[in-house]
Amino acid sequence: MARAFAGPLSRWFAPDAAAAERLCAGVEAWRSDLRTAVAAKVAADLVWDERAPVAATADLGDSGWMALRLFAFYAERTDLELPDTVPALLELDREWRAAHDAKFARSRYGHLLACRVWLPGDFPVTLRAPLPDGDSAEIGSVAVLHDQLKWLNDRTFAADAAAIAGWRDLPAAPGGELLAAARRGFAGLWATVQAARAARLPLVVDGP
Repeated sequence: MARAFAGPLSRWFAPDAAAAERLCAGVEAWRSDLRTAVAAKVAADLVWDERAPVAATADLGDSGWMALRLFAFYAERTDLELPDTVPALLELDREWRAAHDAKFARSRYGHLLACRVWLPGDFPVTLRAPLPDGDSAEIGSVAVLHDQLKWLNDRTFAADAAAIAGWRDLPAAPGGELLAAARRGFAGLWATVQAARAARLPLVVDGP
């Protein structure tokens, strides 16, 4: 199951509130190191309250996150036919694998396709860096992710807020219908990215 979380990273990595409090200093030190490693304009945006309350979580379903990214990838490839079902692994899709190896450099949805962590601010580039837990990830901008999801909806689903909210319960089973699973993933991610943007907090997606 994939899950989206908007809130302090110390709350994401910790099993409980007490542990999160102990992790705050470590996350803040990690952020300070990250800010020194990027351009000054990007560093100025990488500020948030690690002691803020959790903003939002969303269940994207077993395959909603995978389906959403594959849908977005095919949405700008009019030369390709959208698959009917969600593959067991994105890497099994040859076109996806080739674009992934190129880091989605030509995609208008690069922050959606390449990243699983987004930080407050509005910066066009994505950053490859270790996370506070030691794992490395591609890191993007919450503001840019918001814009890319909006563009995706405007150009494909053309759904209003009520319709999107209704997608939260759609099936997103492995091997199931790709369009339904993509809508499930979109609804959950859209809700959390809006929460992250409004509260100026990080956003993380975990799962396949």
